Amino acid sequence: MEKDHKAISKILVGLVDINLIGVEDNLSEPLHVHIECSDSQKQCPTAEGKVHHNGLRVVEVVDLPSFGRKVILFWSKHRWRCANKHCPQLLF
Repeated sequence: MEKDHKAISKILVGLVDINLIGVEDNLSEPLHVHIECSDSQKQCPTAEGKVHHNGLRVVEVVDLPSFGRKVILFWSKHRWRCANKHCPQLLF
């Protein structure tokens, strides 16, 4: 039996490098699952240099039913900004 919350969220949601923030369980509504990408981005994929956190964007994803109920994922995605002003990929 798995008891680690990160491992459980990986099993239930099926995504790697995510953190389960919480679940809203209002019986008359779909199950709301709040997740976020882990804070693992350490360098720009283009310039391979330092990055700065540039906020979060919440994406609402309607997913397949789980445990007989509709599920909506509220996915907070980190946004990053390259520290190199000359990088062609400033935001990612």
